[in-house]
Order: sequence, then structure tokens, then C-alpha cells
Amino acid sequence: MTRCEFCGKLLPEHAGRGRRRRFCSDACRQRAHRAGRRMPVPPDMAMADRWLRWRLAHRGDGTSKRPIRFDGAPASSTDPATWTSLPTAEQSTTGDGLGFALGGGFACIDLDHCYDARGHLADWAKMLLAPVAGRTWVEISPSGQGLHIWGRCAERKGVKVRGLMDAEAYSQGRYMTYTGHAWRDSPARLTDLTFLFDIIGKLAV
Repeated sequence: MTRCEFCGKLLPEHAGRGRRRRFCSDACRQRAHRAGRRMPVPPDMAMADRWLRWRLAHRGDGTSKRPIRFDGAPASSTDPATWTSLPTAEQSTTGDGLGFALGGGFACIDLDHCYDARGHLADWAKMLLAPVAGRTWVEISPSGQGLHIWGRCAERKGVKVRGLMDAEAYSQGRYMTYTGHAWRDSPARLTDLTFLFDIIGKLAV
């Protein structure tokens, strides 16, 4: 499975000879060139020593993303001694990608199974994104079928909604994978997500 190196969208299967596609469109190719292919990270996240790595693990019929240190040793989303700086985490080739430990004002809302390769969003995801689109960092998740809404929120109990929507919101005690694959033209900055936590919390009751 191949994805666009800039936005993360799925690319058509490569058939025949010739060079494999790296981008889904000329726009993504140009944006990647302008950005020097550097991963966008909100500055306050980039300066926080809350980074780690993750590795895909198979459990029974499913999979999980286990947090690991930059050197491959086990990590914990609640143990700062297992976290590191962004440069150290980026330079590591251990595991399958980057992760970020939530807390200290950093929060993330995980929208699963809401986004397809053609860029179509589920209606419930549109509702949650509308107030923050263009105001905070939103990225495409590793699966390519979900979105991460990154922002600020005081530490509080996490909330999860299944059925009506597939959403989870956390601001402590968890880590979230970090892809750097921007959803549309999301800015590399963070805004207050408290009201979205409140909305999801009411739906979870």
C-alpha cells in the first residue's frame, strides 16, 4: 500500500514499468518541494520533550500501536523518562513512526473511519471539524481513514464515542501517533479544543 508523501492519501496500485508515483497530485508534489519535505509540527509541540516512537503489534485478530523509546526499548505514555526531543525521535529509524505523549496542556481528538482516499468526510466528522478547520493542526492518521485534531485542553478524563460516531478525545495519560500528513491546508498551530471535548463528552453519556 503506497501513500502520497505529502498528504498521505492512498495511491493507485503501481502496474507495469516506470517510476512509482510519490504524490497524489501536482499540488502535493509542489507543496512538498516548497516545504523541502520537512514534516510540519506546531512549534510548541516541536519544543516539548514528549516524543517517542511506536511499533505495530499483532494481538489475536487485531493490531495495536505500542509505544517505544527512540532506541527500541518499551515506552510509556505516562513516564516522561521514556520520552525524548523531536530531533532525537525523528532521527531514529526504530519502529513504524512518531508518537507524542499527551498532557501538560496538549490534547488530541482521534476521528476513526471518517475519511476516505478521495477526501470525503463523514457528516459527523464535518460537524466536529467545522469550528476548528483552519485554526489548528489536523493530520491524516496512519491508516489513511481517520484524522487527528491536535490542540490545547486542560488535563481531564478521556472520552470515547462509538456508534453515532467513532471519536476519542484525550488530554492526559495517552500518546497519539504523529504522521505529519496534513489534512487539507491545516496550519501548524494549536487552538483550544475544550468545547469539542465537552461536545464529545455529552455524546458519550
